[in-house]
Amino acid sequence: MGYPYDPLLHDPPRRHRRPGTSFAAVNGATFAVHLLLACFAEEFLATRVWGQTTVGALALFAQGVLLVWTAVRYDRHEDADRTPQVPTPSAATPEQKPEQPGWEW
Repeated sequence: MGYPYDPLLHDPPRRHRRPGTSFAAVNGATFAVHLLLACFAEEFLATRVWGQTTVGALALFAQGVLLVWTAVRYDRHEDADRTPQVPTPSAATPEQKPEQPGWEW
């Protein structure tokens, strides 16, 4: 008894975007810039912008916002990939039985 041939690579492999890579690259680069500024431009980061708020505090706040924003994007992308695509049954499927009067609860 033979089995039908099912080729393993019937479609060419697709390259999927990996948001984790961009997540790490963007946040890592931002952290590196912030660290370099903290090491070599202390006077710039200590410059007051508004009241007691300094450039360094604003940069740290912006880095936190970027971290949360990229994490949300990553999470939404992962949720979209894992959501099963279930086809909705049409109104005239043969599996549905017509309602019979007298059997309502």
